[in-house]
Amino acid sequence: MSLVCISGNDLIRGVKRGCINLEHNKDSVDLLNVFPVPDGDTGTNMYLTLRAAVKEGENYNDNSLPNVAKAISRGSLMGARGNSGVILSQIFRGMAKVLECKKEANAVDIAMALKAGSDTAYKAVMKHVEGTILTIIREVANRCEIEAKKDNDIIAVLIRGIQQGYQTLRKTPQMLPVLKEAGVVDACGQGLLYFLEGMVDGLAKDKEIALNLYKTQDPEYLAEK
Repeated sequence: MSLVCISGNDLIRGVKRGCINLEHNKDSVDLLNVFPVPDGDTGTNMYLTLRAAVKEGENYNDNSLPNVAKAISRGSLMGARGNSGVILSQIFRGMAKVLECKKEANAVDIAMALKAGSDTAYKAVMKHVEGTILTIIREVANRCEIEAKKDNDIIAVLIRGIQQGYQTLRKTPQMLPVLKEAGVVDACGQGLLYFLEGMVDGLAKDKEIALNLYKTQDPEYLAEK
């Protein structure tokens, strides 16, 4: 069973589930936090930013996709915590620019929204550093754009994007010396992938659907995590 388009209700459900998944994993993300400042709060800041985004999205009376996307963007910006939260809010801002003119979004639309989110986040950061969340969201978006041209299933497209994200995440210590010295991957990038995994579960409604797709597309994926 494939998911070929999403509504405003689908989007907020996915973002909420992504927020919950990050909440469950925020402590492990905090432990990875060595860049840009080793203050151990990246996971917590991302979670609090997402919680604000979800609250704004859920409180909006009009559940149309454009208004929900804008509400999520607005909530994340108002509730942004730390550098990670600010970058996350810029990703949502870019996504909203694409989704605000869509009644429903298909796989191509979602891929375009992620690309816009990546571009907006890059523009918001004065000094780009590779090996961070910026690298991860760019690679996820690029893979989703490629996959959306071949597959109209939003879940399958997002999963392949996430898999690309994890392949890139494992390379972050080679991109950023401070990560290599500490023996960790980028905390913010990991937090983003936890969020996206939860979002997939939320969109799929049935977690087994998403898990089976993960296994079908990459049998080693779950074992590696």
